Amino acid sequence: MEINHSLRIGIVGAACAGLTAAEELRDLGYQHITLIDAKNRAGGKTYSIQYADRTKQTRGIYEGGTVWVLPSPLYKKYKKRYGISPSQHIMPPVQVFDLSSGKISSPFLVQSQYSLFSRIKQLAKFFGNLKKYTRYDDPGYINTAYREMSEFSPQWFANKDLGFIREALIPIANAAQFGHIEEEVATAYVIKLLALLNRCDLPKKLLLNMPQLQEGNQELWNRIAANHNVCLGQTITRVTRSQTILVETTSQQWEFDHLIWTAPVDEFLGVADTSPEERNIFSKVRTIKRAVITCKVEGLPSNIFYFVRNTSQQPLPASYPLAMYEVDPGSKIYNFYPFMDDTTTVEELENSVLDLVKKLGGTQVEFLAKPLIWKWFAHFSPHDLRDGIYERLDMLQGCRNTYFANELTAGVSVPYGIEYAADIVQRFFSAQASSIGKILQKQEFSTASNQLSTR
Repeated sequence: MEINHSLRIGIVGAACAGLTAAEELRDLGYQHITLIDAKNRAGGKTYSIQYADRTKQTRGIYEGGTVWVLPSPLYKKYKKRYGISPSQHIMPPVQVFDLSSGKISSPFLVQSQYSLFSRIKQLAKFFGNLKKYTRYDDPGYINTAYREMSEFSPQWFANKDLGFIREALIPIANAAQFGHIEEEVATAYVIKLLALLNRCDLPKKLLLNMPQLQEGNQELWNRIAANHNVCLGQTITRVTRSQTILVETTSQQWEFDHLIWTAPVDEFLGVADTSPEERNIFSKVRTIKRAVITCKVEGLPSNIFYFVRNTSQQPLPASYPLAMYEVDPGSKIYNFYPFMDDTTTVEELENSVLDLVKKLGGTQVEFLAKPLIWKWFAHFSPHDLRDGIYERLDMLQGCRNTYFANELTAGVSVPYGIEYAADIVQRFFSAQASSIGKILQKQEFSTASNQLSTR
């Protein structure tokens, strides 16, 4: 069908997914695209903060949000389009620190009951299995393989005889995404996160020395935002959907023909005229909180990236840092990454940082800013995953001319988020997205909702 370039398309959220949707829509020829974000900056969880002037040796930046940049064809395309430096800042190889013994080692060389031969065998088996979860044309969790991985993570690794993989990689996965709740989440989330490793070459898989953008991870998204109509500092108060979609804030309102929601879905529940199915699905979403604490520390080794090992067999308090690294070699500026529960205080976070620094042999600690606290890891329970919640969520796409593309729909990390947003644009706004297909999808939605509601 012919694209109607005059359609007015609103995108809520000027983070990576929202900006990707805008970029891909413009590439298709759409001319009336507006992004709205409550923050006063673009980029979302890519948040690069300058602490010093840039030199040949240092970026002078610490990442207040996402830590590293992982491969995606979209990243490659946008970096070239917007003049981002092809050279990257390669982070130090990952090492794990055992709190109980004080030993520091590679994740794959940790003390374990498994022999070297068993470790190599498990690594080959695991990375071979991950191939089915790394397809760029299969974003989100609609793949039936994910629905079949609804058991708890420890059970899955035990059933697959991958005990060493759990020892080696789960501390890293917990620090990156799951905090203190990994044993309670569906394996699908854990595997989707670890599947990102299969996008890396063998040295990066084994050393886990991942890249950052030289200009800062946020800079790419700043440059994309500068080329779109982005309205920042606008907290949405109401979304009304009828023949068109009215989006209101305290100071402005917009009228759209289509709406792409890339902000958290709990915010959508709070402002939109939701359907019973939307309320039912989005009310089941769970999140946790993650903090980023930046300090100047004396006495620690330079150019390090440590993960705390003791998170799978001996869960730590939610406030304890699960990872830390020096943001620039020799800078003495370190980022620490704890999670939080509903009772965690800033004082507990800072005391936990002080405890880890002491165990590592550090001395003087200066907190450079208040902790940055993020809503993290939007997910469903294993029970909901098993019952087809993602299939139901996918059936919502396009209903009432509304589409959802965010962390919940896409999966963990920026690459998945931008690829899912691009897929939504391709599915519903390209010449291949026929009207007949949309009608059939709505019919399927009605049928699937009836079937699932009778379970």
